[in-house]
Amino acid sequence: MKSLLTIYILLSFGELGLANMAQMRKKSHTEEFEGMPALFRAMSSSPNDGYTYNWSVVSFSTNGQPGSGVNCTVLYLDQCTSWNKCRQTCLKTGATSYRWFHDGCCECVGELCTNYGVNESRCRLCPEPGLEDEED
Repeated sequence: MKSLLTIYILLSFGELGLANMAQMRKKSHTEEFEGMPALFRAMSSSPNDGYTYNWSVVSFSTNGQPGSGVNCTVLYLDQCTSWNKCRQTCLKTGATSYRWFHDGCCECVGELCTNYGVNESRCRLCPEPGLEDEED
């Protein structure tokens, strides 16, 4: 499946041109779920326990001042995923919404976040290393 996703991404780059990588990282698809906040909190407090994907946990204050206000927590899957795999994975984590970036990066969004979390592709291994280097 990963090789098919890689082929799809490479073909997309061929059509769009590598110069458009920055634009792809900013474009995304979002959707809301009913969510399971307790499950999401548990998943984000002890990630990577036998699940298919590894992820990074990012938390930030929603009012812009650290230490005051409500914290928004998002999970960024490390590896590139398809739109459907992103959606399914975020459903399984209990997220209340998700954002799938057109570069393949997936962000699962917690209950206290507004505007679907962070509108920035921050997945560690996506796009795959080397693709951005070819942009220059």
